[in-house]
Amino acid sequence: MKAEIMSAERLAETKPLLEDQGRFLWEIVVGYEKGQAFLTAFNLGIFKSLKEPKTLGQLSTELKLHPQVTEKLLDVLVSLGALTKEKGSYVTASKMAPFLVEGEPYYARYLNFANESKDRWSELQKFLRDGPVTSEHKHEHKYDRETIDWIARGTMLGRLQSTLKLVREFPEFQAARKLIDLGGGHGLFGIGFAQENPDLNVVIFDQPEVAEIARDYINEYDIGGRVRAVGGDYTKDDLGSGFDIAFEACSFGGNADQARSFYRRVASCLKEGGLFIAQTFTIDDDRTAPLRTLIWDLKEQITGDGHMHLRTNSELFDIFEEAGLKGENVIDLSASMPMPMRLVVARKV
Repeated sequence: MKAEIMSAERLAETKPLLEDQGRFLWEIVVGYEKGQAFLTAFNLGIFKSLKEPKTLGQLSTELKLHPQVTEKLLDVLVSLGALTKEKGSYVTASKMAPFLVEGEPYYARYLNFANESKDRWSELQKFLRDGPVTSEHKHEHKYDRETIDWIARGTMLGRLQSTLKLVREFPEFQAARKLIDLGGGHGLFGIGFAQENPDLNVVIFDQPEVAEIARDYINEYDIGGRVRAVGGDYTKDDLGSGFDIAFEACSFGGNADQARSFYRRVASCLKEGGLFIAQTFTIDDDRTAPLRTLIWDLKEQITGDGHMHLRTNSELFDIFEEAGLKGENVIDLSASMPMPMRLVVARKV
């Protein structure tokens, strides 16, 4: 803009030529810095150490940290809401402690996945030029009783309730008499479905050692007459037949060939017109949302893990069609969950 034009206007009344995007850009940059500060504290055990209030001096001595630098980190964590500060002492925020203090029932184990991939993120420019490297490391999920109990507690923080309330409104659910929960784990979804439909019989199908744990949950809710746990491998073993509904929640993440095989098995266990309901993560067809799923998809590419094959809705529906299922609906569950999870509904044709 020319100086003479600027001088012709009162500056206080001058309208900006553009909407300032500084806040947006800084939030992106600071997001990386916030993540580094948070994960560093997580790795050092600061949240566990501050389960009880401590002064800066006490914490620095205990963890062998530089006091001046540590103080600035602690103040960042207070501003983030992970810690609180009162009368010169720091303590893990009460609402965050169940998730950040190691050993607590809701301890956020999944934050370790961020630690595993953060070094790869720093090499993103290299991967963009050279392509990803093939990783020999694969996630090995351990489904012992402690882990299943932990998953069950997390499920009951809203995901279970939201799913049950949504599915119970389906006309097909109200008319259903047989449902199979594939990879049902603790069995709470199957138990909840049986509670919502008094005429429904449910099979919870999972690995034998997991099915044994599910039986304890079934007994706890005193619903064994209509819910039973069956041990097996749902990619190989007989699933039975004639089910009105097959349900699967985040247990399957195979590649395209594995997906075709699995969904054929799903179709074979359903009666004609039966519903398949999957709780999973998908990407919009134009690949512009959801952001967290897109970031996860990029991470899968650069880390080389490939343990979760993410697809667009249309890509998933195409695989369904090859397997004898017709995709009908994708329902967004993000409003009631911390992750952009979706309920994908298909029908046996």
